[in-house]
Amino acid sequence: MSKTISDDLKNKKLLILGGKPIGSREIVELAEKNGVYTIVADYLPSEQSPAKMIADEAWDVSTADIGKLAELVAQNNVDGVYSGVHEFNIKKMIELCEKLDLPCFCTEKQWDMLNNKKIFKSLCSDYGIPVTKQYTDINDDSIRYPVIIKPSDGSGSRGFSICRNKNELVSAYKKSVDFSFGGGVLIEKYMNYENSVIINYTVIDGRVFYCGMSDKKSKKVFDDGAPIMSMQFYPARYEEKYLKELDEKARNMFEGIGLRNGVIWIEAFCDEGGFTFNEMGFRFGGSLTYLPVRYFYGVDQLELQIHYALTGGYPDNIEFSRRNSDRTYCIFPVHVREGLISDIEGLDELKSMDEIVEIVPVHFLGDVIEKWGSAQQVFAYIHYTASGRDEADEFARVIMEKLKVRGENGEQLLFNLYTE
Repeated sequence: MSKTISDDLKNKKLLILGGKPIGSREIVELAEKNGVYTIVADYLPSEQSPAKMIADEAWDVSTADIGKLAELVAQNNVDGVYSGVHEFNIKKMIELCEKLDLPCFCTEKQWDMLNNKKIFKSLCSDYGIPVTKQYTDINDDSIRYPVIIKPSDGSGSRGFSICRNKNELVSAYKKSVDFSFGGGVLIEKYMNYENSVIINYTVIDGRVFYCGMSDKKSKKVFDDGAPIMSMQFYPARYEEKYLKELDEKARNMFEGIGLRNGVIWIEAFCDEGGFTFNEMGFRFGGSLTYLPVRYFYGVDQLELQIHYALTGGYPDNIEFSRRNSDRTYCIFPVHVREGLISDIEGLDELKSMDEIVEIVPVHFLGDVIEKWGSAQQVFAYIHYTASGRDEADEFARVIMEKLKVRGENGEQLLFNLYTE
């Protein structure tokens, strides 16, 4: 998209932290498409780091080693640092940029505030936005079951449990703590996780732009696992109601805390058009939520992020105008059972179909899959469009017929949580 990447990016050097997390390859591909010289750093050998395999240069340095990375950035005249969705790497990106005075879309204080679910919900309450009822700790006498417990700063549904009594809550507490970077947990009233919405915003030079909203369907992979996404549909059924009732409050909140730049997604529970904010990400969603924003609004959030990381600014004349509203846009995660991925069939045929917007891989040939029961179980996020939701359901079944992911003994590992 020419209006978001200017010619002055050509031959600039971009360091990408982490080559394996979802979206890392896409960062390299888009940067290189616009003439940027790409470097990927992590501790993995290149054959285990998909983005390293296609980058101009690879550094075998852990993203945690800020001292070594800072030294290499200075020696190699790197112009900017960026990381996509992996929260540990984003935190290190912020630290490295602040150390070297390089452009970064947020400060460490902003990241810590918005990445912590407790702080985010307190902030929402301050601005009159409904949030889920919370409890202070596992010994709170006011707890009414069922409740959920989860890390206050985790992602990907890891460390999440539904508890129906005190014993289950005590048992789940340690798991949640183990998945928290800071050791904090959140105990909340159980809400219907099967139906929620994802709301997208973009912040440019302090201006907050609404960028669309999807209906999100969720289901458990395993009985003892957490509900994870089974499908997203854009646009959401109650989008107009949200825009009338909460959009202004959300934008006021982000402007009020001084956000200047960045990409935001918010998950909210939706009960017959009533919205309760659950959590947010100050980053792309793991399913690469910039893709439907690009489809509907003609603005590529990833290009904007790359541009800012390299220049500290944005191109002129960025416009957010809704388009393509006659189509239903779907994000369909297809999952894999535990085992070794030994054969993949049907990807090229799917990519050639008119309905497909993008296929975002999470796992690759040779990956060993365990019984995680979280978003790690996703094989790929398949973005496609249809003329309506009934047709979208039909195409999801077509995907499952054409795509084969086989284990060591030729067994089909692929499954999904939406049509099955």
